[in-house]
Amino acid sequence: MERGRLRLIALLLCAVFLLVGCGGSGGETTTENGEAAPARDTLIVGMDREPAGLDPASSHVTTAVMIFNNIYDTLLAFDTDMQIQPRLAESYEQLDDVTYKFNLRKGVKFHNGEELKSSDVLFSFKRLYDIPAAQGQVDMIDPNGFECPDDYTFILRTKEPWSALPAQVCSSYMNILNEKAVTEAGEDYNRNPVGTGPFKFVSWTPGDSIVVERFDDYWGDKAILNKVVFRIITETTSRVIDLESGGLDIALAVGVTDVERLQNNPDFELIQFTHTGIRYGAFNCSKEIFSDKRVRQALNYATDVDTIFNVLYDNGLGAMRADSPVIPLLPGRNTDLPKYEYNPEKAKELLAEAGYPDGFSVEYNYLANTTNTRLGEMLQAQWAEVGVELIMSPLESATLTAALNAGEHDFCTANSTYALGDTIEGLYSFFHSSMHGTSRCRAFLSSPEIDALLDEARVEQDEERRLELAYKIQELIHEEAPWIYIAYEYYNVGLKSDVKGFVPAPNSAHDFSKVYIEP
Repeated sequence: MERGRLRLIALLLCAVFLLVGCGGSGGETTTENGEAAPARDTLIVGMDREPAGLDPASSHVTTAVMIFNNIYDTLLAFDTDMQIQPRLAESYEQLDDVTYKFNLRKGVKFHNGEELKSSDVLFSFKRLYDIPAAQGQVDMIDPNGFECPDDYTFILRTKEPWSALPAQVCSSYMNILNEKAVTEAGEDYNRNPVGTGPFKFVSWTPGDSIVVERFDDYWGDKAILNKVVFRIITETTSRVIDLESGGLDIALAVGVTDVERLQNNPDFELIQFTHTGIRYGAFNCSKEIFSDKRVRQALNYATDVDTIFNVLYDNGLGAMRADSPVIPLLPGRNTDLPKYEYNPEKAKELLAEAGYPDGFSVEYNYLANTTNTRLGEMLQAQWAEVGVELIMSPLESATLTAALNAGEHDFCTANSTYALGDTIEGLYSFFHSSMHGTSRCRAFLSSPEIDALLDEARVEQDEERRLELAYKIQELIHEEAPWIYIAYEYYNVGLKSDVKGFVPAPNSAHDFSKVYIEP
């Protein structure tokens, strides 16, 4: 049922993995002389962007997924080794090739006091069919195949045999919502989420912070901290400065230029680990200018990725150079793809063949921060050599996400994850034409041949054949050149030395319920 799955992806690259100690309940700890000392019970976390919303069906930037994991629960969930574990479903079984039965925990409470019932699971899954950004997540699930035999049993059927179903149920799109809360909030639900997770939503100050607090009726182990404040600080260096000055307890997405700075400071810890993401530039293939693959290939040849990589990642300090659309360690990764070497003359030839001997102008939409700006400036200079003008167009997070989902961009950069730890499912979400308009598809590629092979691979039960298909699909994608591969980034997290119990998740859905602060 889990063939092809990534078995161990959170490989720590520094021996600073922080394990939970004898933290207690978060109320008091004991000093060296045996006296009780109050522990701080509010954690302040700096994150690099603001989610567009907190409805799991509509927003899937990394920071949103992280917050979802603390407010909501899925039926099943990945642990830090990307192994599937029970969550709201205390167990599940596959009844036949297409039918799955989930046995729900009893007595689980939503943050509004309602008890979790199978009807809430049904509601949460059915609504995904009506939300454009989420429809691709349920396209393999039969919309008429749901059953609720009783309040604590939920049955679903896939359209065809699909080995990735348990992993899909772990997806943050599949978080379970309370029907009453969603209905009562209406359009305001995106800013008033209600889940069953260890923390409940308190407030959102746009452009500044999102606050959650411990949910004392949580069905599992209660959170140690009373409150977590997620501060929105888009500039990497500013997050590190705030960490050093005491304004943050944890700084997420620490930039490469600040890695050694934190490593050499005894007051802080740095965790650096591989995760499930790939950093790339994406051409919007639905736009006329990029509908011809020769144009996309030309700009691949016009891009000196080696120089860009060395500048952005300090010659490999913060990432591995990407050379395919599939991340390392995943089965079926094609390592034989011919490299698009930096060759401006070849780029000019292809542009002339495609009817653009004098070049053209293209807009670059990106999240406004130092890294994306530096990347854009290097692309500007390189593409100008072949007559292509890159127009820089920085946007704030929510506006950018909406524009990319709507396919309004010409060119963008992104860091997308293989959220299910599966090669085929990842490629499907990035490149299948049915995924246009979702938050994982940025290239809007339309290739009947690639679609057909992805469709075949998705339902293939023979693992060897599945990996053969993955290999071929990557060859075709590489030929179509919808992406410029940049990096498989390491994820860096900076912590004050008194923060304990933080264990990073390879899909960045970090759990803060076990974190505490020593006095």
